[in-house]
Amino acid sequence: MSASEPRFEFQRRQSAFAAYIRDPDGTSAPEDIEPRRMGIYARLVYNNIEAFLARTFSVCRGLVDDDTWHAAVRAFVREHRAQSPYFSHIPAEFLAFVERDGEVRASLPPFSLELCHYEWTKLALDLAPDIPWEFDDNAIAATDLVALSPLARLLEYAFPVHAIDAAPCAAAKPTLLVAWRDRHDKVRAMRVNSATMRLLQSIGEGRPAGACLDDVAAAMPARRDTGAVRQAAASMLARLHRQDVVLRPAGSGATNAPAPARNRSLPLDSNRSLPLDSNRSLPLDSNR
Repeated sequence: MSASEPRFEFQRRQSAFAAYIRDPDGTSAPEDIEPRRMGIYARLVYNNIEAFLARTFSVCRGLVDDDTWHAAVRAFVREHRAQSPYFSHIPAEFLAFVERDGEVRASLPPFSLELCHYEWTKLALDLAPDIPWEFDDNAIAATDLVALSPLARLLEYAFPVHAIDAAPCAAAKPTLLVAWRDRHDKVRAMRVNSATMRLLQSIGEGRPAGACLDDVAAAMPARRDTGAVRQAAASMLARLHRQDVVLRPAGSGATNAPAPARNRSLPLDSNRSLPLDSNRSLPLDSNR
């Protein structure tokens, strides 16, 4: 008997039951359980998982035909071994499965994985625990410490996933986004350019505002007016602060009360790496 085989009879029964639930089309039902009942169990498990994934990835689901979608979910239920027991973590497990399974990934539109990641990030932000930080609307001085909100995520995609809706996205277009949850518990997202993203990366977990502005100005080509770049960066920093993307670290002097607490239970690990080209010199207009 191998180490992975069940040792006891009840374990063998559980394994046979679970194997059929995972793959009713390719596995024989346990002989001592009525087939009709096993069919009900299998449909209940699949329908619950599929419905939750369809709600989480609603945009992607609307762009994928039924056969392709259900084949992907069936493969996930049949083959994936989840690392978390929490139902709310199923979307993240599905993402990990699709990213790893080349056959399933190839069956979906090329933008699907990034679109699903974007949709999941918004769900993760909505369910994330409240932070012990305070929100404020006071002006930021150069010596003030600022930090990226723990409820903000910097995202880089090859496709403009934020703009994909009822119609598929035909062409790739490198896209930088920041997604966050504000003091009113509203999840928001905004496209930014490389200069704004550099500012957000420079801010990180907490630095003086002036040093962050200096970093952005120093990264611009020599032909740019350093003073003008720094002024534009300061205006963008003020805007990001008003929108709750950038906060003052806890205990640094904010005066407004924190937002009311809500119960949430989903970890956030949706950050993507952002290898920004330091030679790019875009204005700090986040709408471009």
